[in-house]
Amino acid sequence: MKIENLTSNPLLISSGVRQGHPLSAASLNLVIDSVIKKLYLRGDVSLKLKQIFAYADDVALLARSLKALKEIFHELRNEATLVGLSINEGKTKYMQIKTMGIKDITHLKIDNFAFESVENFNYLLSFLNADKKK
Repeated sequence: MKIENLTSNPLLISSGVRQGHPLSAASLNLVIDSVIKKLYLRGDVSLKLKQIFAYADDVALLARSLKALKEIFHELRNEATLVGLSINEGKTKYMQIKTMGIKDITHLKIDNFAFESVENFNYLLSFLNADKKK
């Protein structure tokens, strides 16, 4: 543990924190934040090929191409696995924003994961839809 410039002796963790415990959310945020920092994807999404947003255990991947989406997915999965986190395929959805000249992705499969397509969803109280309508 590090506080200001002082570092303690290593702490032995022998059990987890129960879901709903106040430390549960804080420890999850620390772990997810450390994973995302390793991906170097922060900054203005309008200038990047791929981006990641996260709040608690809700993570959104944005990419301008299927290749970039697969890259960011692999990076996230690999880093998350190193700290004991996994991707819940049943809760993971994808949405393709409809743009002229871009081929529709009817089935998204990355490695052994097959993801369900959605036309709209709520992400942190923001309504998003594939047709770019309000």
